[in-house]
Amino acid sequence: MTCNRERVRALYRMLLRLYPPAFRERFGEAMQQTCNDLCSEREHQTGRIPAAFLLWLFVETAAAIIKEHASLCRPGDAMKNFFAKLRPAAIVSFLLVLPFMILEFAFNLSSKLPSPGFKYAIDSAVLFGLLWLLPTAGLAMLMPLVRNLARGDGVAGNPVRLAARVVFSAVLVVMWGGIVLDQFPCFFGLPNCD
Repeated sequence: MTCNRERVRALYRMLLRLYPPAFRERFGEAMQQTCNDLCSEREHQTGRIPAAFLLWLFVETAAAIIKEHASLCRPGDAMKNFFAKLRPAAIVSFLLVLPFMILEFAFNLSSKLPSPGFKYAIDSAVLFGLLWLLPTAGLAMLMPLVRNLARGDGVAGNPVRLAARVVFSAVLVVMWGGIVLDQFPCFFGLPNCD
Protein backbone atom coordinates (compact mmCIF):
# COMPACT_ATOMS: atom_id res chain seq x y z
CA MET A 1 0.00 0.00 0.00
CA THR A 2 1.33 3.42 -0.90
CA CYS A 3 0.24 6.89 0.13
CA ASN A 4 0.07 10.27 -1.55
CA ARG A 5 2.91 12.56 -0.42
CA GLU A 6 0.64 15.60 0.02
CA ARG A 7 -1.77 13.62 2.16
CA VAL A 8 1.14 12.38 4.29
CA ARG A 9 2.38 15.94 4.77
CA ALA A 10 -1.10 17.13 5.77
CA LEU A 11 -1.56 14.27 8.25
CA TYR A 12 1.90 14.84 9.70
CA ARG A 13 1.20 18.57 10.13
CA MET A 14 -2.01 17.69 11.98
CA LEU A 15 -0.07 15.28 14.19
CA LEU A 16 2.52 17.96 14.97
CA ARG A 17 -0.28 20.22 16.24
CA LEU A 18 -0.63 17.84 19.19
CA TYR A 19 2.81 18.87 20.50
CA PRO A 20 2.89 21.54 23.22
CA PRO A 21 2.91 25.02 21.64
CA ALA A 22 6.42 25.98 22.79
CA PHE A 23 7.87 22.74 21.44
CA ARG A 24 5.93 23.07 18.18
CA GLU A 25 7.15 26.65 17.64
CA ARG A 26 10.73 25.66 18.24
CA PHE A 27 10.91 22.37 16.32
CA GLY A 28 7.78 22.18 14.14
CA GLU A 29 9.30 23.36 10.85
CA ALA A 30 12.40 21.22 11.26
CA MET A 31 10.27 18.16 12.01
CA GLN A 32 8.12 18.79 8.93
CA GLN A 33 11.26 19.15 6.81
CA THR A 34 12.66 15.91 8.26
CA CYS A 35 9.41 14.13 7.45
CA ASN A 36 9.48 15.49 3.89
CA ASP A 37 13.12 14.42 3.47
CA LEU A 38 12.47 10.91 4.81
CA CYS A 39 9.42 10.47 2.58
CA SER A 40 11.33 11.76 -0.47
CA GLU A 41 14.22 9.42 0.31
CA ARG A 42 11.89 6.40 0.61
CA GLU A 43 10.05 7.40 -2.52
CA HIS A 44 13.34 7.80 -4.42
CA GLN A 45 14.61 4.37 -3.22
CA THR A 46 11.47 2.33 -3.83
CA GLY A 47 9.36 4.52 -6.09
CA ARG A 48 6.66 4.83 -3.41
CA ILE A 49 6.15 5.65 0.27
CA PRO A 50 5.52 2.32 2.05
CA ALA A 51 2.67 2.19 4.55
CA ALA A 52 4.88 0.35 7.09
CA PHE A 53 7.33 3.26 7.01
CA LEU A 54 4.49 5.74 7.55
CA LEU A 55 3.12 3.69 10.44
CA TRP A 56 6.57 3.70 12.07
CA LEU A 57 6.92 7.46 11.51
CA PHE A 58 3.49 8.28 12.97
CA VAL A 59 3.80 5.90 15.95
CA GLU A 60 7.24 7.25 16.82
CA THR A 61 5.98 10.83 16.58
CA ALA A 62 2.90 10.03 18.69
CA ALA A 63 5.14 8.47 21.37
CA ALA A 64 7.34 11.58 21.35
CA ILE A 65 4.24 13.78 21.76
CA ILE A 66 3.15 11.80 24.82
CA LYS A 67 6.66 12.00 26.25
CA GLU A 68 6.79 15.76 25.69
CA HIS A 69 3.45 16.33 27.42
CA ALA A 70 4.58 14.12 30.31
CA SER A 71 7.73 16.18 30.69
CA LEU A 72 5.56 19.28 31.13
CA CYS A 73 3.81 17.61 34.07
CA ARG A 74 7.06 17.45 36.03
CA PRO A 75 8.81 20.78 35.66
CA GLY A 76 11.91 21.07 37.79
CA ASP A 77 11.61 17.47 38.94
CA ALA A 78 8.85 18.39 41.38
CA MET A 79 8.19 14.73 42.19
CA LYS A 80 11.86 14.17 42.98
CA ASN A 81 11.72 17.12 45.40
CA PHE A 82 8.49 15.80 46.89
CA PHE A 83 9.97 12.37 47.60
CA ALA A 84 13.22 13.89 48.89
CA LYS A 85 11.20 15.90 51.41
CA LEU A 86 9.29 12.77 52.49
CA ARG A 87 12.43 10.68 53.05
CA PRO A 88 13.11 11.81 56.66
CA ALA A 89 9.47 11.19 57.67
CA ALA A 90 9.52 7.75 56.05
CA ILE A 91 12.79 6.79 57.78
CA VAL A 92 11.62 7.96 61.22
CA SER A 93 8.34 6.10 60.75
CA PHE A 94 10.14 2.93 59.72
CA LEU A 95 12.38 3.14 62.80
CA LEU A 96 9.24 3.61 64.91
CA VAL A 97 7.57 0.49 63.47
CA LEU A 98 10.68 -1.71 63.29
CA PRO A 99 10.60 -2.88 66.95
CA PHE A 100 6.99 -4.03 66.55
CA MET A 101 7.89 -5.92 63.39
CA ILE A 102 10.79 -7.63 65.12
CA LEU A 103 8.63 -8.58 68.12
CA GLU A 104 5.84 -9.93 65.93
CA PHE A 105 8.07 -12.06 63.74
CA ALA A 106 10.37 -13.22 66.56
CA PHE A 107 7.52 -14.46 68.75
CA ASN A 108 5.48 -15.93 65.92
CA LEU A 109 8.41 -17.70 64.30
CA SER A 110 9.70 -19.13 67.60
CA SER A 111 6.28 -20.43 68.67
CA LYS A 112 5.52 -24.12 68.28
CA LEU A 113 2.42 -23.32 66.23
CA PRO A 114 2.21 -24.49 62.61
CA SER A 115 3.38 -22.14 59.87
CA PRO A 116 1.15 -19.05 59.76
CA GLY A 117 0.66 -19.15 55.98
CA PHE A 118 -0.21 -16.68 53.29
CA LYS A 119 -3.11 -14.99 55.11
CA TYR A 120 -0.80 -14.15 58.00
CA ALA A 121 1.72 -12.64 55.59
CA ILE A 122 -0.93 -10.44 53.95
CA ASP A 123 -2.37 -9.39 57.32
CA SER A 124 1.11 -8.49 58.59
CA ALA A 125 1.93 -6.53 55.44
CA VAL A 126 -1.29 -4.49 55.79
CA LEU A 127 -0.79 -3.96 59.52
CA PHE A 128 2.83 -2.84 59.31
CA GLY A 129 2.18 -0.86 56.15
CA LEU A 130 -0.52 1.08 57.98
CA LEU A 131 1.65 1.46 61.07
CA TRP A 132 4.35 2.93 58.82
CA LEU A 133 2.06 5.09 56.68
CA LEU A 134 0.22 6.88 59.50
CA PRO A 135 3.29 8.43 61.16
CA THR A 136 4.81 9.15 57.75
CA ALA A 137 1.75 11.21 56.83
CA GLY A 138 1.67 12.96 60.21
CA LEU A 139 5.37 13.81 60.14
CA ALA A 140 5.15 14.97 56.53
CA MET A 141 2.43 17.42 57.54
CA LEU A 142 4.43 18.72 60.49
CA MET A 143 7.78 18.99 58.71
CA PRO A 144 7.01 22.36 57.03
CA LEU A 145 6.27 23.78 60.50
CA VAL A 146 9.61 22.50 61.77
CA ARG A 147 11.40 23.97 58.74
CA ASN A 148 9.75 27.35 59.37
CA LEU A 149 10.86 27.27 63.01
CA ALA A 150 14.41 26.34 61.99
CA ARG A 151 14.51 29.31 59.58
CA GLY A 152 13.15 31.58 62.29
CA ASP A 153 9.93 32.33 60.38
CA GLY A 154 7.64 31.23 63.18
CA VAL A 155 4.52 29.13 62.81
CA ALA A 156 1.75 31.70 63.18
CA GLY A 157 1.90 32.91 59.56
CA ASN A 158 -1.26 31.03 58.62
CA PRO A 159 -3.16 30.00 61.77
CA VAL A 160 -5.88 28.07 59.90
CA ARG A 161 -3.32 25.91 58.11
CA LEU A 162 -1.40 25.45 61.35
CA ALA A 163 -4.53 24.33 63.20
CA ALA A 164 -5.51 21.95 60.39
CA ARG A 165 -2.05 20.36 60.34
CA VAL A 166 -1.93 19.94 64.10
CA VAL A 167 -5.47 18.54 64.34
CA PHE A 168 -4.98 16.11 61.47
CA SER A 169 -1.63 14.98 62.86
CA ALA A 170 -3.25 14.45 66.28
CA VAL A 171 -5.95 12.30 64.65
CA LEU A 172 -3.25 10.21 62.98
CA VAL A 173 -1.41 9.80 66.30
CA VAL A 174 -4.61 8.63 68.01
CA MET A 175 -5.30 6.17 65.17
CA TRP A 176 -1.73 4.84 65.32
CA GLY A 177 -1.89 4.48 69.10
CA GLY A 178 -5.22 2.66 68.88
CA ILE A 179 -3.83 0.17 66.38
CA VAL A 180 -0.72 -0.43 68.49
CA LEU A 181 -2.77 -0.97 71.66
CA ASP A 182 -5.15 -3.30 69.84
CA GLN A 183 -2.33 -5.36 68.34
CA PHE A 184 0.04 -5.26 71.30
CA PRO A 185 -0.75 -8.82 72.48
CA CYS A 186 -0.18 -10.04 68.92
CA PHE A 187 3.29 -8.53 68.87
CA PHE A 188 4.19 -10.86 71.75
CA GLY A 189 2.79 -13.91 70.02
CA LEU A 190 -0.19 -14.55 72.29
CA PRO A 191 -2.53 -17.18 70.88
CA ASN A 192 -6.00 -16.29 69.60
CA CYS A 193 -4.95 -12.75 68.90
CA ASP A 194 -7.10 -10.80 66.44
